[in-house]
Amino acid sequence: MTADRRWWWLLAAILLLGFALRLAGAQGGLWLDEAWSAVQARDAGTPIGVFLNINHDNNHHLNSLWMQLVGFGAPSPLVRGLSIATGTASIWVAWLIGARRGLGVAAVTAALFAVSPAMVTMGSEARGYAPMMLALLVAILLVDRRLDGAAERSPATALALCFFLGALAQLTILFGFFAVAGWAFFTLWKREGLRSALVETLKLFAPSIVAIGLVFAILAAGAMHGNGFHFGNYDPFTWVQFVRGVSVLVQYTLGFPIVTVWWIALVPALVILAPGMGVTRIAFHRLAILAFPLVLALLHSGNVAHPRYYLLVGVALLILLGELLWHGLAAGGWRRWAAGGALAAIVAASLFHDMDLATNRRGDTSAAIRAMQARAPHGARVLIDRDTALAALEVGSAQAHYRLEIRKDACVPAQFLLADRFQGEEPPPTADRCGQHYRPIESMRAHGLSGTHWTLYEHAP
Repeated sequence: MTADRRWWWLLAAILLLGFALRLAGAQGGLWLDEAWSAVQARDAGTPIGVFLNINHDNNHHLNSLWMQLVGFGAPSPLVRGLSIATGTASIWVAWLIGARRGLGVAAVTAALFAVSPAMVTMGSEARGYAPMMLALLVAILLVDRRLDGAAERSPATALALCFFLGALAQLTILFGFFAVAGWAFFTLWKREGLRSALVETLKLFAPSIVAIGLVFAILAAGAMHGNGFHFGNYDPFTWVQFVRGVSVLVQYTLGFPIVTVWWIALVPALVILAPGMGVTRIAFHRLAILAFPLVLALLHSGNVAHPRYYLLVGVALLILLGELLWHGLAAGGWRRWAAGGALAAIVAASLFHDMDLATNRRGDTSAAIRAMQARAPHGARVLIDRDTALAALEVGSAQAHYRLEIRKDACVPAQFLLADRFQGEEPPPTADRCGQHYRPIESMRAHGLSGTHWTLYEHAP
């Protein structure tokens, strides 16, 4: 077997592993945000309704269109199929990005993307983050080829398509646009001077600016057609939430989700020391890993507690580590042992949390449906104590073909009551509604970046 063929077999094995992890993580009932998206897509009625009738930040357009295609109540892996496919494809693109610095870099980079719990989570749930990351990675590859002189013609049109589709998948690709465009500008400035860099960067990214503007025009048209654009929630900026959001994303990217602030010292140190260790694309890494969260902090942006807000940091960090670790492995001596130990630790810790995702299933809400089916096989009425449980129960009952009447704020006889809670909250040990007492019979606690806790209670006469 030739050396080149062995590399391709290694790529196939990494892709198969990444696909298997994402498929395993895609089991179980849809959690709050996914189920809410499914209900919105169903209520929108038609593909044009996705653009005109939802007008909510929970609507990730490509994902909503996929949900309409597969149908309301389709099995969870099928509903999550777009993310599984694009998440797996991202591993291949990560290989291509790494291969521009050598096949060893390609293998390490692809392996990191395949097992990273953050990438596996986003690549196995029915949201727009996985398609967005695929579009961003393709854009990084195109710009890298252009800056290295490997592109025979300008990739401006292809970049515009990447950012258009990426923005339709998830608007946080806007952060990636500034990092990629800034990388091109600073690289060209150092190489050709300020004036030439401005002209070349504008030529390269002007179509992308138009494409992103078109997406915002589509959103504005939908908001004008409806009753404005709405947000699920808006949390004002606090430093505690900011540090926690970035920390959790970085730690789940690397497989060590211990909520501390160790990244504040370690990650900037990696970016600062990376040039001396042979790492390239330094302008991109500085913008994506350091400048991007710093700008959010300086602007006091809202909703900074959500780790997925910082996926750009995770993508850039994995690309940086792929190159850094391979240089260490190739160097020999103590650097080989240090790089090999770090890579082994990241992969082992990541696989542990990937398996936890596969077994915990984001606090699998379908288990509540199965518990009700076992006790009331012909259908039941369930009370909910807040609206956030409604969509997950609607989707779960449709998937199970189970007749379930869901009621809130009503004093009606009901066999079951379900209390859902966000991570950090706990449902009560028992519950009383309208003079009726309910005892817990089933519960789940969500682990990882996604999911909600819930407890199912049964009426106790």
